This record gives sequence, structure tokens and C-alpha cells, in this order.
Amino acid sequence: MKTIRLAIGLIVLITFVSATTTLPAQGKFGAGIVFGEPTGFAWKYRISERNAVDGAIGFSPYDRYRINVDYLWQSHPFQEPKLSLHYGPGAALGFGRTNYIYVDRGNGYIFRSQELGFGIRGVVGLTYLVPKTPMDLFFEVAPVMILAPGAGTGIDVGFGARFYP
Repeated sequence: MKTIRLAIGLIVLITFVSATTTLPAQGKFGAGIVFGEPTGFAWKYRISERNAVDGAIGFSPYDRYRINVDYLWQSHPFQEPKLSLHYGPGAALGFGRTNYIYVDRGNGYIFRSQELGFGIRGVVGLTYLVPKTPMDLFFEVAPVMILAPGAGTGIDVGFGARFYP
């Protein structure tokens, strides 16, 4: 919890300091951090004004690592020109040790798994381009259809910041 508060504090500090200086326009490739599912390194490559590819590499609960990549369409349905909506399809890959708890008639069992997981996801989110900085802030929600090692569903939620050198 202290790490999350420290990271949020750093984002706010960098945003404040950057807002007081004049920097060049944002580039096409951005890298930063994401908190949520997964928590780790986030990136985005702007193909055009309307399209982008983004992703994240990080960790999830229960000692698993995650990689996801999404193809995005970007639109500006809001009056605020710095705020955009993004949506699109993607894929997620999970690997590492996982502990599952199974309860049967009052008895609990713990299973450990090293299986590779794969799923497809659809992402919807908001991106805010911070004025006078090479930075964006984002929030997204992505329902996931898990295809392997077994069928299932899930939901990824993440928020973070990316810097565009």
C-alpha cells in the first residue's frame, strides 16, 4: 500500500513540476506505469490520431505475471479536447505459479499450478493528455474471456501514467 501511495505521489509531483515548464509536443511512443491488473510497466504507440497499440507487462495477484496487448481506436466525444475515449480488442497472457483454493463440504484444499494462461479481452477507457507536458493519464476496464488453461471470465481494471519523450 505504501508503494502505491508513493507512486501516486510521484505522478502528482511530476505532473505539477512538468506543468510549470514548457516542453515539446508529445511523441508517438510512451512508457510508464500501470496499477491494477496487471501492475507494472505500461506502453503505448500512437499509429495515428485515431489508432494506437498499447500494452502492459507486470504482475497479478497470486504470484502470476501478465502481458497484455490491445489495438485501440481513439475518439474525442467530450467537450474537453485533452480527454479521449479509447476502445478495442486485445489479448492477455498469464504465467507463473498460482494458488487455487477449492472448498468441498467444509474441507479446504490448496492447489498450485504452473500453467500458461491465455485470454482475449475488450478494453474501454479514458486518456487525458496533461497540458504542457509529454504525459498522459489513463483509466481502463477490460472484460477478459479466458481460453486456457480452462474456460472462464475475468475483468482487468487499471490506471496509470505514460511519458512521451
